[in-house]
Amino acid sequence: MKRQAWSIILLTCAAGLALSGCNETVGTAGENSSIYFDTTASAGTTAAEDTADGTVPTNRVPDIQTADDYKYEIIDGSAVITGYTGTAKDVVIPGELGGAAVTKIGNHAFEGKFKITSVEIPETVTLIGESAFSDCDSLETINIPDGVTGIDRAAFASCLSLTELTIPASVQYIRKEAFAACESTT
Repeated sequence: MKRQAWSIILLTCAAGLALSGCNETVGTAGENSSIYFDTTASAGTTAAEDTADGTVPTNRVPDIQTADDYKYEIIDGSAVITGYTGTAKDVVIPGELGGAAVTKIGNHAFEGKFKITSVEIPETVTLIGESAFSDCDSLETINIPDGVTGIDRAAFASCLSLTELTIPASVQYIRKEAFAACESTT
């Protein structure tokens, strides 16, 4: 009899929790949402606030293209590098791919390319994406041109051999951990 009473109580509690919404997950970001945080702000901004025209980004199917050692896509008339398949130690990123100016080094584009020792970024680039060069253990030098306005989270994290770089005055923000674990950087 006591077991039956406990079973009824437990079932009632479980039903109450399910109906009250306590079983929901609250506050998680969907796979296509972006929340950016920087070291100077107390709260994050949404991706919509980071777009040039203030519009909300829409879901779209990426159209990844290849040219030489680069994977890229054309977004709003500009080329975004999404990957690097080459083996060169000294990388010179082209200023144009597919007839469009390269304006962004995309998220994770060069991540884990252990053999790269130097990178030259063209003047056309305005943004270096999240983890774009992270874990490039041998990367010693990189030029960040005057046109760059933003360096996203962990862009150069764990570039253990990076000894020196100059951040131009055009850079308006540097996200958290952009240079985390760059032990040799001065």
